[in-house]
Amino acid sequence: LLHTLCGIHRQMTGEVRIAGRSLAAFSPRELARRVALVPQMTDVAFEVTVDETVSLGRYPWMGPIAPPTREDREAVEAALDAMDLASLRDRPLQTLSGGERQRVVLARALAQGTEILFLDEPVASLDLKYQQETYRRLRALASDRGLCVLVADHHLNLVAAACDRVLVLRDGRLWGDGAPAEIISEEMIWQVFGARMRVQTGPRGTPQCLWDVSAP
Repeated sequence: LLHTLCGIHRQMTGEVRIAGRSLAAFSPRELARRVALVPQMTDVAFEVTVDETVSLGRYPWMGPIAPPTREDREAVEAALDAMDLASLRDRPLQTLSGGERQRVVLARALAQGTEILFLDEPVASLDLKYQQETYRRLRALASDRGLCVLVADHHLNLVAAACDRVLVLRDGRLWGDGAPAEIISEEMIWQVFGARMRVQTGPRGTPQCLWDVSAP
């Protein structure tokens, strides 16, 4: 779904629109100035620093052989600061922890200067601290900067705590769409995931999913 929405895969039916304009009408450069995608896995075959990685986000705005402008450097610096990476700017990407590397990938997307940010399983393989930190930063980007942030994830408690709206897919079709408290339920978890969990209401009215290991 994310790859279809950002133009990597062509939709089989229907039409994708951004601000009322058909996705097919955008050139690749135009689209890259509107939409940024953070993939689930980022592998680098050669040594590259944090600063160099984040600077790649400016590619849609630069000429083929033009050096970075002051605006490009300012965007990179702002992205490094937003993800608290300034002190790591000269470190090779391969030497970073999983949580640090995820922050670099997010910073690269921020440097891209888009209005829309898509993320595919952004906290996969991260420990609890970095899961919470990543979603806190994404929530701030949506609230403070007004970015449209769309996340594909199976971490229901994080989604419930951070997201305004939840869309649930089952077998390639939309199963439900609404606020977390409306969508995340014991029935949904059973029908969509085939798992038995108890769902209770948290202190802020947020649904919280609890494992029920005694259930058949």
